[in-house]
Amino acid sequence: MRSTVARRLAIATALAVVGTVVLAPAVGADSYRTRGTGQHFNVSWTEHDPDDLLQLPGNTHVGWLGGWSDQYGTYFYGQVTDFDCDPGEVPWGGGHVEVIAEEASETATDAAEDAVDDIVESGASVIDGEEVIEAVQSELAETVSETIEDEIKGCDYIQDRFLDGAGTVEFEVDLSSKSVIVSGTVTVSHGGHGEPGQVLATPPINLTISGGDWYDYESFYKTTSANYKYSDWRQGTDYYGGTVTGAIGAMGFADDPDDEAWGGFGSFAFKTVERIR
Repeated sequence: MRSTVARRLAIATALAVVGTVVLAPAVGADSYRTRGTGQHFNVSWTEHDPDDLLQLPGNTHVGWLGGWSDQYGTYFYGQVTDFDCDPGEVPWGGGHVEVIAEEASETATDAAEDAVDDIVESGASVIDGEEVIEAVQSELAETVSETIEDEIKGCDYIQDRFLDGAGTVEFEVDLSSKSVIVSGTVTVSHGGHGEPGQVLATPPINLTISGGDWYDYESFYKTTSANYKYSDWRQGTDYYGGTVTGAIGAMGFADDPDDEAWGGFGSFAFKTVERIR
């Protein structure tokens, strides 16, 4: 299992919103250099609803949501798993909601790196961003669902609901105020990420994550083949364990004493090099 620091770095690598500048290849060389700046957020929560005020299946709802993009494309999705728990019984005995956000972040990082490796090993000379995104989506839908069900004991599993916000949600990280604001509309469905399925609702989202512990980081990733070389350098600042306020539709993050939520956000600069031999 990765250390806590390694998992924090996984968040920094996988979760980002990027403004990109692509530089032309050098004269006489098939080499492309890309640089940009970015930002990201992720949040996980447990919502207890014993009086069925939300009118959703079950009485306990465990969810996560992340927004980012990188040189492969834009990501924004999450998931809510509904449970029916006996009176006085709660997932994990309370707390530990960061487990889901950290698992989602690590899964996205590993899936993206594996997809890039597979593309390079296949002999391709260009990284297909859509192929990388599809690999991340597929792995998240499977792995995070299994993690939630495995981690939560003593409650009856009911269903998964998937959250998508690509093109309908915006967010802005402000390191000077140590916060991120997320707003827009989320599509909730039974179909999974990128899969056809019944749309259940399109609630508004108005979310703020503020404060928390911080760290600066620098990371480097490289993969090569006989005909291709790819490298990615990143440097940034992340906050984690911040205070989460606001709501997704009728579900508030801090409107009840038993609400539990965990959030993180940050920004970074990156440089990538692609070289065709």
